[in-house]
Amino acid sequence: MTTRRHSRWLLVAVGVGLALVVVVVRLLVDSRSALHAGERSEARGDRLEAVRHYQDAARLYLPASPYVREALDRLEALAATAAQSGDGPSVRAALEAERAAILATRSLFIPNSSRLTDIEHRLARLLASAEDRSVAPGVSFEGRAAWHLERLARRPGPALPHVVLALAGLGFWVGGAIGFFSSGLDAKLHLRRPQAIIAGVTFALGLAMFLIGLRLA
Repeated sequence: MTTRRHSRWLLVAVGVGLALVVVVVRLLVDSRSALHAGERSEARGDRLEAVRHYQDAARLYLPASPYVREALDRLEALAATAAQSGDGPSVRAALEAERAAILATRSLFIPNSSRLTDIEHRLARLLASAEDRSVAPGVSFEGRAAWHLERLARRPGPALPHVVLALAGLGFWVGGAIGFFSSGLDAKLHLRRPQAIIAGVTFALGLAMFLIGLRLA
C-alpha cells in the first residue's frame, strides 16, 4: 500500500514538473520568435512594427531569459537610432514600449526596474516638447516635463478581483493536474474515466481563469 502511494505521489510530482517545463519552454520559444520578428522588421526599416514585436518579446518574462533582456536592449538601441535620425514618433514608441513591457512583468517586484527612471525622464521631456503650448500658457518647459514625469512615475496596482480570479484559477489548474495523477489513474496506471474527466475539466477551467485573470489584472 505504501509503495502504491509513493508511486502515485511520484506521478503527481512528475506531472507538475512537466507542466512547469511546458510553460517555461513556451515562454522562451514565444519570446525568441517575437524577438526575431522584430529584428526582421527592423532590417526592413519598419521601426514601429519592430517596436511592437520587441515589446511582445520583453513582456514574456522569465527570470534570466536572454530574450527579454535582448528585446529591451533592442528597444533602447532603436530609440537611440531614431533620435539620431530625427524620427520623433519612433523614439516615443520605443520608449513607451520599453516602459510598458517592464511594468507588465511586475509582481511583488518590478524586473528591470533600474531602466525605468531614465526612460520616464526621457519620455517626460518628449511629451513636454510635443504638447501644444496653449494648453498651459506661461508654464516653462521644465514645469511641463515635471508634470509629465510625476504622472509617469505613478504605479497603479492590479485590480484585486482579477488577482483573486487568477489565484483561484492557479489553484484549480494545479489541483486538476494533481487530481488527475492521484485519482484519475489507478495503481496500474489505468484510466479511471469519471475521475479523469473531472480532473481534466478542473484543469482546463483553472487554466482559463488564470489566463483571464492575468490579462485583466
